[in-house]
Amino acid sequence: MKLEELLAPCPKCGSKDKIAHRKMLDNHHAHAEMETVKCEECGYIFFVNDDIDEDEKRKLLRELNKIYG
Repeated sequence: MKLEELLAPCPKCGSKDKIAHRKMLDNHHAHAEMETVKCEECGYIFFVNDDIDEDEKRKLLRELNKIYG
């Protein structure tokens, strides 16, 4: 995720507050990767991990934004 995207206001509610969710990669919580970035106010999802296929990612973002929106 680019810095401009991280600093941009939410297209739904205009808030600039975001929550980053991480996925732990081991039992000791020493290694993690970014999983999602969501708007703190309305739950709009800005970012999903890049390991997912682009079409699957777009579909997941649409579905999740329907749920949290």
